[in-house]
Amino acid sequence: MELRGKKVLVVGLGVSGRAAALLCLAQGALVRATDQNPAPPAAAELAGAGVALSLGGHRAEDFAWAELIVLSPGVDHRLPEIERARAAGAQVIGELELGWRFTGCPTVMITGTNGKSTVTTLVGDILAQAGFQTLVGGNLGRPVCDMAAESAAADWLVAEVSSFQTDTMELLRPRVGVVLNITPDHQDRYPNFAAYADSKMRLFSNQADGDVAVLCADDPQVWSRRAAAPALAWGYGAAGPQRPGGWLEGEELVLDVGQGPLRVKLPDGHLAIGFNRLNCLAACLAALACGAGAEAMERALAAYQVLGHRLALVGEKDGVRYYDDSKGTNVGAVAAALEALEGPVVLLLGGRDKDGRFADLGPLLRQRAAQVICFGEAGPKIQAQIEGFAPNLTVANLAAAVRAAAQVAKPGHAVLLSPGCASFDAYTGYAQRGEHFQELVREVIHG
Repeated sequence: MELRGKKVLVVGLGVSGRAAALLCLAQGALVRATDQNPAPPAAAELAGAGVALSLGGHRAEDFAWAELIVLSPGVDHRLPEIERARAAGAQVIGELELGWRFTGCPTVMITGTNGKSTVTTLVGDILAQAGFQTLVGGNLGRPVCDMAAESAAADWLVAEVSSFQTDTMELLRPRVGVVLNITPDHQDRYPNFAAYADSKMRLFSNQADGDVAVLCADDPQVWSRRAAAPALAWGYGAAGPQRPGGWLEGEELVLDVGQGPLRVKLPDGHLAIGFNRLNCLAACLAALACGAGAEAMERALAAYQVLGHRLALVGEKDGVRYYDDSKGTNVGAVAAALEALEGPVVLLLGGRDKDGRFADLGPLLRQRAAQVICFGEAGPKIQAQIEGFAPNLTVANLAAAVRAAAQVAKPGHAVLLSPGCASFDAYTGYAQRGEHFQELVREVIHG
């Protein structure tokens, strides 16, 4: 992709937009950047580097000027000003597409509604244990545009990918692509669930001979769309065998892609819980496609540290365990967390709703929930949807929810923050919400 002298507009100046603007500058482009925020954190750095800034709103003249428009993942590609620019002849791509075009090594890309961060991290860990020089990021950590300059010296680049990023694909072609699951999410961004699911499967649209698509055979939304993957499809699931692919057998993962079965022992602990067993299976298959062996897989799984705010045990008091699953921002993630824990659960749901269908949790709530405590902006709406499935109440905020949970929880119960909602009614992100939950739990434990 030739950018020298090209007029490039970067839309959205978060971490991804900053990386995109700097990459375009390094390639000799004329760069402007726009953001609704009048003072994004990267503004001073980009202005000093030579980027012309239009802040506090989007201006029609910037979009009319641009030959190439690069979108940050959070920017809706259907905005009227973007549609007008596209109609006038501007090329519109996302930060992931831009970064991939300047990446000098093969890529592994992982998407799905839930589990992306865990699997992305595990694939990177396995490849590192196997001796490969590996870059890890994407929607998790470093943007691909930020890693592009280092990629020529790497063996593999492993990236977490969101549906917002696949929406703006053109030529992007991962050597290994993974779709973990597809459950309702971001229904405020897509016209219907089918459109969201199809967006996830776009990850495979440019794959060809020699590429691998790793697909969850247990997820009907993924498996029914496997024809969207023109490359070699490796299926995986809890009950096997899946050939080519993998399955669970007792405490082992079995991988069989044509050269006989490869067995990988699961370690005790967090990765042996519920949905993480399938996450391990997906990660090992992806790493196998890159050339890693069973010993590297077992070493990486044994050394893995739980990602923050994803079903992390915060502490215990009087026989009650407290779990932080603040990253569970959709109904599918809540269901996975409920299924993973043992014993009755006091579930904390709430935040800013993304048009989630909480009534879908009904059967699980009947089986697993001792109490549901709804909180935050979406609290009343959630309570109305789950009425009749489990004892429930609504409180104002997370602090009140933790206090209420501590009062109703009994020995053997788990108090689970798996909110099923975005955090932006009260926090800057799921991490800040999870950190606040942990502080509140420590107050409960230590008085």
